[in-house]
Amino acid sequence: MSKGGKPYADIRGYHKGVTGSCIRNTVHFSDGNKFRFLVDFGMYQGEGHHGIEYNDSVSPEKIDTILLTHTHLDHDGALPIFVRKGYNKDIYMSNASAAVIDIGLMDSYNIMKRDAKLKRQPILFSESDIEQTIKQIKAVKYEQTVKIHSNISVTFFNNGHLIGASAILVQIDEPGGIINLLYTGDYKPNNIFLDIKPFPSWVYALPNLTIISEATYGSTNSWEVAHTWEDDIIEACSRNQLIFNCAFGQGRAQELMYRIRMLQDAGNIPKDYPVLIDGTTTVSYTFRYLDRSNIIQMKEEAKNFLPYNIQFVDNKSRPALLEKKNRAIFISTSGMGSHGPAATYIPHFLSNQNALMYIPGYASEGTLARKIVEANYGEEILFKDGHSVIKKAEVKQTGEFSSHATADQIIEFFQHFAPLSILLNHGEPKNKEILEVRVQKELGIKKTGILGMGYVYRVNSYGIDKAVEK
Repeated sequence: MSKGGKPYADIRGYHKGVTGSCIRNTVHFSDGNKFRFLVDFGMYQGEGHHGIEYNDSVSPEKIDTILLTHTHLDHDGALPIFVRKGYNKDIYMSNASAAVIDIGLMDSYNIMKRDAKLKRQPILFSESDIEQTIKQIKAVKYEQTVKIHSNISVTFFNNGHLIGASAILVQIDEPGGIINLLYTGDYKPNNIFLDIKPFPSWVYALPNLTIISEATYGSTNSWEVAHTWEDDIIEACSRNQLIFNCAFGQGRAQELMYRIRMLQDAGNIPKDYPVLIDGTTTVSYTFRYLDRSNIIQMKEEAKNFLPYNIQFVDNKSRPALLEKKNRAIFISTSGMGSHGPAATYIPHFLSNQNALMYIPGYASEGTLARKIVEANYGEEILFKDGHSVIKKAEVKQTGEFSSHATADQIIEFFQHFAPLSILLNHGEPKNKEILEVRVQKELGIKKTGILGMGYVYRVNSYGIDKAVEK
């Protein structure tokens, strides 16, 4: 850009669907200089991926800073790779995210070490790369505004997705013009652990605003989500059934524990019903939450979320527990079933007629969780190791635990602002397309776009100026 022009930002999303989050942003100032930053840099997940795949077209030397929305591996898992490749600048995140980020990264590293032996897959980073990544972290408090450039300010806000997760406001202010960019991150308006407050009034009043929003459930509304899990758990316990829950180790697993504790306290399920927690990350996050509750700012009543009669499972105790025929509630990683102890439990329990298997959240295409949900009763399911199992267990999926907003909640969120334009991100293509139509029809916003389709969206003080295919 020539000197004296108006500033603009080029925004490109590299992930077409849900996982592998990475948004590249290039701010072009009116004096011709540039500032380049990423929002998230995650791994791809699902059986179609090996848990080590990421976008390798982003060059470390071309990025001036990184902003992290939260510490799920599909958002932060590739950071140590980026550091290993030479990135040596700041990585901004909330202080609660900074308090737990090492757990998931170390788990990812350990999985890569294992797969290097079993599957001859590469190890993409080391423990020292994780340590260096952590050294580059700049932890900030919610609603604390920091400068990442003389003309760019950044503010993190609690977005309810999980403890530490953030919506990120980027304010570009220079004599040539003002641009405000709000990245929702993975957004949820409520959370059992957290008091989710509205944004400060000045945020809602921001001019020249473009919102970059998630769209995971862009085709699903709140009234379409059945809340059946508690009733199902109560019924299953009354029958002394074996209950298995796939759960993400951070956030989802702890919420399930808390819900079970609430059912126990209410007398709806017996306090002596065994609750078995498996997965290194689940255990680590659980105790990190308990140890650092002041940093992560949980509701006071939620701080003691452990169920009665709880047992933490490890590799030594797991074989005996696999032989349990009845009366236990299991919670185990991974959330989508393809990795972690869940990949062992699912084939074992799937043929058990006394088992209730729950997928309490989203399951990506190609994951084991998705496969068992879609399979019919009595259908033979083939697993990656070559053996097969006949589906006899009852398998259910519910969206009531989702840590993502539904379409109506996203629309309601937009209504509090007066955005010039909206870009949709983080969702299967059809969900982003459906939500885009709703934004245009219900909110009257015509300047919209979908990230992850090979386009660079040019945003200025008038909203989306144009889209350039690259």
